[in-house]
Amino acid sequence: MKNIRELYRREQHPVRVLQIGEGNFLRAFVDYAIDAANEENGFDGNVAIVMPRARKNERFASQDNLYTVCLRGQKDGKPYKENRVIRCIDSVLGAYDDYDAFMKLAELDTLRFVVSNTTEAGIVYEDGDRFDDCPPKTFPAKLTKFLFARYRHFHGAADKGLVMLPVELIDHNGETLKRCVLQYAALWHLEDGFQSWLDEACIFASTLVDRIVAGYPKDQAAAYEAELGYTDCLLDQGEPFGLWVIGDPRVRDMLPISTDKLQVEFTEDIEKFKEQKVRILNGAHTSMVLGAYLAGFDYVGQCMKDKAVRTQLEQSVFGEIVPTVHLPEEKAKAFAAAVFERFENPFVNHALLSISLNSLSKWRARVLPTLKDSFEKNGRLPKWLTYSFAALLAFYHTTEQGDGCLIGHRGAGTYEIHDDADKLEQIAKWAGGPDAEYIHEIMSQTGWWGEDLTKIAGLEQAVAGHFARIAKIGAKAHIEELGAQE
Repeated sequence: MKNIRELYRREQHPVRVLQIGEGNFLRAFVDYAIDAANEENGFDGNVAIVMPRARKNERFASQDNLYTVCLRGQKDGKPYKENRVIRCIDSVLGAYDDYDAFMKLAELDTLRFVVSNTTEAGIVYEDGDRFDDCPPKTFPAKLTKFLFARYRHFHGAADKGLVMLPVELIDHNGETLKRCVLQYAALWHLEDGFQSWLDEACIFASTLVDRIVAGYPKDQAAAYEAELGYTDCLLDQGEPFGLWVIGDPRVRDMLPISTDKLQVEFTEDIEKFKEQKVRILNGAHTSMVLGAYLAGFDYVGQCMKDKAVRTQLEQSVFGEIVPTVHLPEEKAKAFAAAVFERFENPFVNHALLSISLNSLSKWRARVLPTLKDSFEKNGRLPKWLTYSFAALLAFYHTTEQGDGCLIGHRGAGTYEIHDDADKLEQIAKWAGGPDAEYIHEIMSQTGWWGEDLTKIAGLEQAVAGHFARIAKIGAKAHIEELGAQE
């Protein structure tokens, strides 16, 4: 079978993007977006990749930096398949093996953006990094040296500043990155003009990204290559949905890469988009999965095909969650509709038990704020979000301890409950007493929830009622009866 490089050629565009990181997500998200924008929007830009830690890049060289992104999922109510050969990667360098070539990129007149994904622990400041290190250890230190080299080469020209677009999964990633860079500039006693240039000519934009990327489909690689007609050791699999929120409207006209393939939003209030994702996508998962597992389901796709669980999800998302999101209703509803298609993805088996990990902290972050906002807005407790807490208590209700977990029971089978060890120890103790005390003890733990949940008017009684019905008739029957209520 032929290699991908025998059938395709890289496109020739100016290098406009420096990408720190070569991982699956960046290649199936950022590089995919740029490749599509070259085709659809005339972006006219290529990417230079710098691997911040790895020392070898033979995989890229063997394929002339070409690779395929295979998207599989649900779109517009139908199964969706897309195979896109990414042809916008100009070069792939190692920060260590190709240090001089990496720093030479700072002199490119066409360069405009720096994208990074160095993991959640990548944006850090360590005072052990030295300016003379080639390169320094941390990503922000590498970036500081790179930006200083550009500042020096272009004599501090205001139009040669760069736009930093970190996609690391931390809050305020742009502000955090800038803070680290300024710390290194101070540590290394770099000239005052450089610090002014960072403030005035450069942009450090916080971002939010959303796309599930599975990476190289090892178990299905042969089938993919048979379908494609070539070998590709860099093949990257993901879902069709893609959203990139950039928290600085000034970048909008600089970066025209939003297409029907991947949506890009520019906003001054990125927190509202984060709230949308946490409440609708993550909140829908957290409020559904524990009760659904007790009802006999194992995968998200199964839940979407069941009438009762589907009703729960529709009523909770569109009736209880969407109205609390602080974005225009049409945006929140469109995002929710996309979430349903993602849950229906026929190419992914997302196990409920994998989503159940650390559900106590997840419920606090993803569901509790929505429940409180809904209660305040409507003057009544939201039925399904209240039920979801009872389902959590039912899922965790056991005295049996395993190896670093609790052991729950579903019918004749068992399942593992994984959460903070001290919380599980307390739960196992309380589960041995009366149900009312079990419920009260958990709900009154202010350290767990940030407040005493028993003080929310009517919540303890409502949760106890749901808990009792689950115990008496089972989770599935209770979901069905709740769905039939007005």
